Amino acid sequence: MRTAQRIEILKTMDTRHTEHQDRSDSALQQRVDERTAELSQALAVVEAQKRELEHALRMRDEIQLQLEAELEDARLLHGISAMLVDEHNVGELFQKLVDAATLIMRSDFGSIQRYDEARGELQLIATRGLSDEAVSYWQWVHPGRATTCGHALLKSQRVVVPDFESWNDISGSDDLIAFRAAGVRAAQSTPLLTRSGRLVGMITTHWTRSHEPQERDLRLIDIVARQAADLIERNSAAEALQHHARKLVEADRYKDEFLATLAHELRNPLAPIRNGLAVLKIGKPEQAQRVLPMMERQLHHMVHLIDDLLDVSRISRGMVNLKRARVQLSAVIDSAVETSRPLISAANHRFTITLPGTAVWLNADMTRVAQIISNLLNNAAKYTPPGGDIELVAEVIGGEVVVRVIDSGIGIPAAMLPRIFELFTQVDGSAERSKGGLGVGLALAKRLAEMHDGSVDVESPGDKAGAVFTLRLPIMASTTNVADDDGSDGAPAKARALRILIVDDNEDAAETLSLLLQELGHVTSVVTEAPKAMAAALAFQPEIAVLDLGMPHLNGFDLARQLRAEPALRNTYLIALSGWGMEEDRARSRDAGMDHHLTKPVTLRDVEDALLKSIVAMGGGISKRS
Repeated sequence: MRTAQRIEILKTMDTRHTEHQDRSDSALQQRVDERTAELSQALAVVEAQKRELEHALRMRDEIQLQLEAELEDARLLHGISAMLVDEHNVGELFQKLVDAATLIMRSDFGSIQRYDEARGELQLIATRGLSDEAVSYWQWVHPGRATTCGHALLKSQRVVVPDFESWNDISGSDDLIAFRAAGVRAAQSTPLLTRSGRLVGMITTHWTRSHEPQERDLRLIDIVARQAADLIERNSAAEALQHHARKLVEADRYKDEFLATLAHELRNPLAPIRNGLAVLKIGKPEQAQRVLPMMERQLHHMVHLIDDLLDVSRISRGMVNLKRARVQLSAVIDSAVETSRPLISAANHRFTITLPGTAVWLNADMTRVAQIISNLLNNAAKYTPPGGDIELVAEVIGGEVVVRVIDSGIGIPAAMLPRIFELFTQVDGSAERSKGGLGVGLALAKRLAEMHDGSVDVESPGDKAGAVFTLRLPIMASTTNVADDDGSDGAPAKARALRILIVDDNEDAAETLSLLLQELGHVTSVVTEAPKAMAAALAFQPEIAVLDLGMPHLNGFDLARQLRAEPALRNTYLIALSGWGMEEDRARSRDAGMDHHLTKPVTLRDVEDALLKSIVAMGGGISKRS
């Protein structure tokens, strides 16, 4: 074989070998790449598992730390609860809550405030770390004041200030100066809310450095705040209960004292009345002139006591309507002095009156204003030793008249001055120095004065130094368009003889009224059983029927309606006579068809006035209700 052919064959073989080698290398490389990919994927899985394991380990550590923190918090709160349970002094409980708050918040100072609803402000009740000057300065905090608690009170939510120096709401204020002096740089205030959402106080912690509490700290302070709110609410409820209990005990004591005084005051006039009746029974005519005026005075005293009680009840219920008219001050004072003169004279007091030089007019209820002044004079007479001095001085100052009752009596202790106008209050209730009365006169005077847009005040230097009671009432700005009240009702001066039917289940009351009317020249018929009244009225044909209201089987209201429905009795003048004298009682009388209403016990003048009005009404041919 030629050399050239051999070379060509060798080249061909070499080429084929190279191609085969290339194919082998390619297959190997492919296998290497595939294996590398497999290893990379396996390594990625391992890396992912490693990261998951590391994350799980971190989570475990965080959960462990959180559990340890929560366990620490639970131990702390348990210790606080145990501390509070063991403490029974309310003040110490608040102090321990402040200590707990500062411990939880890792603060330098702390405070608890109670919300005073009456003032609308926060009152400091417990502190930790604050100086006496700071406590005094922030004793009361109003809503919106340049403090965290002031703003929390205004917003009803927590306020956190990490640095007072950068807080715009406090810049340039006196509170910032006070915080600097106290060493306070940051603070948080959390409202104390009851379970019903009512704000009862504030808990505040302070730091001497810039500081912003963590969420955990705020969560814990919320728990302490709830305990503090519950404590304040329970304490307030307990205080209210204790106050109510004290009031009940005091009211019970006042009731016993009042009943004892009432029994004493009613027995006083009853004793001479009973003695007077015994004297009259003996039958010596010459004694009647002495006994009857005495009995009348004592009866008047009893009626006055009862009227005072009724007046207090009416005023308390808002049932008194003033009958204002243009009245002259001098006439009012004359009426009051006439009422009080017997008591003043009986004690031989030296009594002087000083009035303004010109006429002074009031737009007032003359009877009620006279009652005010009379009560003040009576009080002075009772509590001034025999032979003392009593002055009544009236003068006009500005747009009001000032009436002073000045006495040289036993005086009023300073402790009694705030209570002197309360019901059933007496300056000296001792048996030796008690001057009588139920302790309602001054209370009545004050309330009547206030109804006239006036006031009654008292001053006294103290024991045995006398007292000055001052009545102030507005005077009339003008005397026009107000009719003078001369007390005239236009009635004729003399009543003619009348036929009068008396219906009252109280036989004694009915018979005595019948005797009185017969002495006045009238003809009477008495019925003590209301169901028999209609037949008696038809037989007697009365011009006037006097009906008791509170009768069994048939009350006076219903009887009046029956009489009004009978044509033969349609023009009979009906007068209600009852112990019920409230305005609503009078309204019921009018609704039942009554023409007039008298309140027991009645005086001779009351009866005569009623009869005169009946004649006027019947003479005019109409029934005039009054």
